[in-house]
Amino acid sequence: MQKIRNLRVYYIGALVLTLTATLLRALALTLAFDRHSSYFKTDTPLPVLSGVLLALSVVFILLFPLLLRGRVPTSRAPHGRLGQISHALSALLCFTVFISTCTVRGSVSLPTLLWLVGILSLLAATVYFLSQTPLCPMGGTGEAVFGSLAIVALACMIAVTYFDVAIPMNTPVKVHLHLALLAAMLFLLYELRDAVGAPLPRMRVAFTALLFFLAVTVGASDLIAALTGYARGFLYLSHDLLLLGLGLCAAARGITDLKQTERNTPQL
Repeated sequence: MQKIRNLRVYYIGALVLTLTATLLRALALTLAFDRHSSYFKTDTPLPVLSGVLLALSVVFILLFPLLLRGRVPTSRAPHGRLGQISHALSALLCFTVFISTCTVRGSVSLPTLLWLVGILSLLAATVYFLSQTPLCPMGGTGEAVFGSLAIVALACMIAVTYFDVAIPMNTPVKVHLHLALLAAMLFLLYELRDAVGAPLPRMRVAFTALLFFLAVTVGASDLIAALTGYARGFLYLSHDLLLLGLGLCAAARGITDLKQTERNTPQL
């Protein structure tokens, strides 16, 4: 039972941190954010508390799996119903990002070649997420190819917002978005390592939890801020929605890993 308990402690801890960080960041964005400069106000503790919690949470999520040696599934199990639904939703949201990226060509000073790579890889990413459902099954080679293009698509999403000069590069909302997208890239990387038969279980568990934490924290709090009037346009809205879809994929993977660990644990 130690195997289950340790993995459960990790996932429960990540869930609690995610809910707390989402609440704090949402409060900071709604109560202590200067929407004209896109920076937090300096006369309130909310942004500091939110930033400290984000940093400590990332440290916990990345370091705790070091204690799980031999206590995580050695390979990923097939997606369950929640995993299939979350990947289908992510495919739809990825196509939404494709549409939003097509519409910003005239307003973002993005190199034409990079823009073309971005929109084409977003279409490939849509196919990859569909391949994780019964709608578009494919073998390991196809999954590796389209999954690699999905990682390229996430990198291009970072580039598109990087070249958006309307919002300063080092503003917290943009930095946090880029960190969440980077976590998604690493999550996909270790998912693909499993697909090609070269798994790194503890790394996969760590970046599954990290994606869930950053995707939900950033995506949900950004959407709450948008509902209160801080709207940054369709491009950023589509990115936040995709983050929530990816966060659901990470949650589904974590639940599947936990169930697989429980099945493989001898009952005393």
